Amino acid sequence: MPGLFQRLFSPRWRHKDPAVRAQAASQLSSDELDTLRQLAQDDSPQVRQAALARVQDLDPLLQWHRQSPSEESFQRLVDLLGGRVSPSPDLNTRLAKIEQLEDLALIDALIGQSDNQSLRLAALARIDDEARLIHHASENSITAVRHAAAERVTSPDGLAQLAKQARRDKQVARLARERLARLRADAEQQSREEAEREQLLATLEAQANRPWEPTFEARLKHWVKQWDALTSNADPTQHARFDAAVTRCRQRIAEHEHQHRELERIQREKSEAQSTREGILDALNQALNIVAETERLTPEVMQALQGKWRLQEERWQEVSDRYGVSESFQQRYAALDQQAQTIWQAWERLQAEAPALREALEKEEPLAPVLERLAWPRTLPPTELVLDAQRQAAASRRQQDTAAAAKTENHWSDEEIGAQLEALSEELDQGRYRPASQLHRRLRQHLDSSGQSLSPAQEQAYKQQTARLAELKDWRGFAAAPKREALLANIEALVEAREQPDAERHRRHQQLIRDWRQLGDAAATRELAQRFRAASDALHEQLAEWEAELESREQDNLAARQALCEQLEALLAHPSEDADPDGLRRIRDAAQEQWDRHWPVPRRQAASTGRHYARLRRQLQSLIDERAGDVADHKRELVEQARQLAEDTAPAAQRAEQAKSLQQRWRELGRAPKGIEQTLWRQFRNHCDTIFAARDTVRGEQQARQQQRFDDMQALIDRLDAWQPASAGERHVLESALTEAQRLVPLPRSRRSEGMEKRWQGIVHAREVTLDRLALVEEAKQWPDYRAWMRQTAGDDGEALDMARLDSDVRRALEARETQRQASSPQQAEEHLQRCLVQLALLAGDAIPEALEPLRLEVQVARLNDGLGRPPTPPEELHQTLLRLLSVAPLTTETWERYEPAFDSVMTHLSQTGHHHSDDSVDIV
Repeated sequence: MPGLFQRLFSPRWRHKDPAVRAQAASQLSSDELDTLRQLAQDDSPQVRQAALARVQDLDPLLQWHRQSPSEESFQRLVDLLGGRVSPSPDLNTRLAKIEQLEDLALIDALIGQSDNQSLRLAALARIDDEARLIHHASENSITAVRHAAAERVTSPDGLAQLAKQARRDKQVARLARERLARLRADAEQQSREEAEREQLLATLEAQANRPWEPTFEARLKHWVKQWDALTSNADPTQHARFDAAVTRCRQRIAEHEHQHRELERIQREKSEAQSTREGILDALNQALNIVAETERLTPEVMQALQGKWRLQEERWQEVSDRYGVSESFQQRYAALDQQAQTIWQAWERLQAEAPALREALEKEEPLAPVLERLAWPRTLPPTELVLDAQRQAAASRRQQDTAAAAKTENHWSDEEIGAQLEALSEELDQGRYRPASQLHRRLRQHLDSSGQSLSPAQEQAYKQQTARLAELKDWRGFAAAPKREALLANIEALVEAREQPDAERHRRHQQLIRDWRQLGDAAATRELAQRFRAASDALHEQLAEWEAELESREQDNLAARQALCEQLEALLAHPSEDADPDGLRRIRDAAQEQWDRHWPVPRRQAASTGRHYARLRRQLQSLIDERAGDVADHKRELVEQARQLAEDTAPAAQRAEQAKSLQQRWRELGRAPKGIEQTLWRQFRNHCDTIFAARDTVRGEQQARQQQRFDDMQALIDRLDAWQPASAGERHVLESALTEAQRLVPLPRSRRSEGMEKRWQGIVHAREVTLDRLALVEEAKQWPDYRAWMRQTAGDDGEALDMARLDSDVRRALEARETQRQASSPQQAEEHLQRCLVQLALLAGDAIPEALEPLRLEVQVARLNDGLGRPPTPPEELHQTLLRLLSVAPLTTETWERYEPAFDSVMTHLSQTGHHHSDDSVDIV
């Protein structure tokens, strides 16, 4: 009876007959949207069509179609948006709705069925599928739409298909064929240019590794011009390859030009060094020739020789330090140095034997022992003193020979007397008084002792020579007298000049003594000699303290110089095996500074010590040259190793480390001769620069790849940040982005990479949350199905469901329901129902009714236990909860109807936003 009254008073649109429901739907007002929504989802197409025909508003229609799409709702939307029925919304409203549409099928239908060209063009602008564009370009009834669609077909395959299908519009077909021809021509042109670019790049890259040839630069210019003609469509990678190859080629050109300049410079420096050595040897040889060609050896000549020799010796040392010295030049220099040493040693012996020579000459003592100790070289011009001694010794020998002959016969032949007179005449002609006086005395003594008479001619010649000797004596006295007077006056004035510095007085005193001695016995009187000696003694007394101090300082300096020579001898006797040339050069320079600092020294030992030091210095220089030559040989080996390393194909970083070790060994070796050092260093540095340039190139490429990875990662981040998923089905976009990110990581550690990683993690988390929310919404939108299944299975006489049409999860839940129907009571079933409601309320963020508040903690603990392994996502948790809800049994119809509004409220909230945070609790009747 209640069922009868219920059917009697129910509205007609709930009638079981679809025709009645359709008629009732056609009579409903357009404002009764809830009723129309239910009828729009009716099982009968007739009812759905009648209900949708009453709806004029596009918004509810679009919403219903998104939730429950059907052919009737689709056609109704096409009619309203396309303006095919009356009344229809105005054109601007329809255009605005088309801009918001996401249903591509609906948009595609509007392109072909709209009543307005603007609507069709607006809908056409919303699609990107080239197949649909080709369809509309071929089949659309409006010419403008066909042309607009044809303009958006760009692929060669699409244009070819369009040219075949566009039968209704010849212009579209022609445009398609023309564009296809242009594309193919452009593609062929680009393919040819691409092949030419690749070939040109390969040629350039191969050229960069080839050795230099005369046409290297001309070929490079030609290839650069070719590239300029092909650069329009080159990609950044090809530009980078071209720039790198051209840079290496230009570097090779610069290296060749630098090497050419270096070779020219080295050749020029070698030529200059050889010319310098020849000039030094010529200057030394000329200095020795000047000494050999002079008539009399004087202190001035020796001082000039010493000055020239010291100057040329310094130049030779500088050239040796800078460029080294060959064996032939060293032998020539040693031979000249030996000649000079012979001269200086003879001069040194003369200084030592000079007092004995003068004494022997004055006292007419035998000179042979002194001359034997002097050992004056035959090729060296004699001094006046040596010449006088040699002549007197020769005269003595002749006298001895004459005396020996006189023992057998005390008579000189006319030839011997003539020779004596001729020798006397020669000495007088040359103005040499002392040899002439000795010859005259010897001849007079012989005539007196032998009583031999001279022939008239010889007698006349003897008298003439005697008169000339007396005249020469008078002339010497006449010329020397003023000089002696002046010297005497100067020394007596110097005795009184006590205000002058002692050093200056001592210098002038020694100069006056030398000048006095040079006068010999010319105009010499006992009185003048005593006055000069008295003044000299007075000066010695006045300068005694200063001279003692000078002598002490000279002795100290001499001792220091002798100690320096001993140190150099010890060094040269046992040179260190690991002593580098730079250390030896520092020793040489320090020794020279010390030698110059310890001056003056006693005059008698100065020459011998100086010669000794000069020999040691030359030996030290020879050792330096030898060690520097060894260093140069080792450095040449390092240059060769660096060259091989530069040409090696090993990894650039490994070769760079080996080059660093070669540089360390280079520094440890010391310095070769300066010119050779610079040449070898330039070669070595060029090879090292090549190695490090290759390393920098590799680093640059690595940095470029890293930068590209940064850029790709940044582009991926920006793309994912701009992407806003519209449905849970777009999760593959996120998974694709994660896969691409795995290919790009790990990024080099830096502040930028850390910032990018943090931003990436934040964006990925946000998109995962969004996708979970969308999946939750989509899962919640399936609630009507679950509700229908709950209605059908509620009660003891619930309708049986067609299990074959259900998902496996739903089938298992319903099978579990049958099991629970036998094992549980209605009260337990209601409690399970309440737990499901509380869990859904917690998932939706809704307030829980006070009656169900005690179950909150229990449900939360159960949720935590379920998430111990891997916490389920919100969509998974919703799906599991709905399946548990299906398995609740035994459940009466009254119990379900009491709880159904609460479940509808919660699921409505979930289907709208995924999560709904509200303070309003659900009502349970």
